[in-house]
Amino acid sequence: MRNTHQKLGRLATLIALSGALLDCTTVVRAVAETPAGLSKKEIKSLSATPADHERLAAYYRNKAERLRAKAQEFSAEADYLATQPATIESKQGISCNCTSHYRYFAKQYAQEAKDAETLAAQHEKLAEDYRSKTVQQ
Repeated sequence: MRNTHQKLGRLATLIALSGALLDCTTVVRAVAETPAGLSKKEIKSLSATPADHERLAAYYRNKAERLRAKAQEFSAEADYLATQPATIESKQGISCNCTSHYRYFAKQYAQEAKDAETLAAQHEKLAEDYRSKTVQQ
């Protein structure tokens, strides 16, 4: 009986480690696929013309889309893990793949996406304001 429990424990550990490796490769692939954006130096140097503001707005819209996708991934993972029994426990008895972790990060990414959308809207408004000023003059 004890031998069976040890084998099941090892199997559960192996499955959890395989899942963790799969998650890591998914994250690395997602990072590698993200398009090259603007550097911080480029962002700071932009904003002198309407075209610059439009470029910044596009950058922030793209960033918001990526963050929303990431939030959805984390939310889906949390929903999946909520249906699964805890397989890995720490010394405190809390599962390492806890749904609350995934829900927390999904919420964080959603908030960052909202902030990026706000910045994009601000830059679009600035571009419109610059254009209306040049038309009036």
